[in-house]
Amino acid sequence: MDNWRETIISQYDNSPRLLGVVAGENSVIDPAVDIRAFYNEVFNPFTASGWGLDCWGRIVGIDRLITLQGSAKAFGFRGSGLQPFNQAPFYSPNVTSNYRLEDNAYRDLIFLKAAINISNGSLADINRIMAQLFKNRGKAWVIHTGTMQIRFGFDFNLLPYERALLAREDVPPKPAGVGFDVYEIPKAKRFGFRGSGLQPFGQGTFAGRPQHAYTANT
Repeated sequence: MDNWRETIISQYDNSPRLLGVVAGENSVIDPAVDIRAFYNEVFNPFTASGWGLDCWGRIVGIDRLITLQGSAKAFGFRGSGLQPFNQAPFYSPNVTSNYRLEDNAYRDLIFLKAAINISNGSLADINRIMAQLFKNRGKAWVIHTGTMQIRFGFDFNLLPYERALLAREDVPPKPAGVGFDVYEIPKAKRFGFRGSGLQPFGQGTFAGRPQHAYTANT
């Protein structure tokens, strides 16, 4: 570390013994590697991992272990009242609604929670936040759909964990007490009429309906 003298406070700047000790330690110990590692693994939220991300989670007030609203649907044969093939998994009595997020998912959650903490709640500000968070994925927008109701729209398919996180009431950046839903309309896969920018007949499926944040099976 070439600039180690800059780390000495002024009252010890003329102490030959202390300077000698520090100079000797600096010759055999280079703290630059540890400083870079701390910056990358803890201080920088874009590259932090493991314990470093846990620290950021505590700062913004969101835990890595989250509870997601699940579905009680299970597979069963005709007459059972359960779901057919390819519609639901086998029943498991050990299923849990608590999940520990991996680093990539937790990082997204931290940024979403940080956005809530700094947002002024206006549509313009929320749109700016969503555009920034998903700038490498496609277009993301927020519109007002009714009294105390907004919609988060995406022209691409969300990843499963993104969809689950956005469906939580406490995650998306929005004003307190405002209801919302999530609408995914990937242009390459959805049917629409001329001028919509979507696909023609025989080239795409109908867009379906939005996923309401407070309804488990929409």
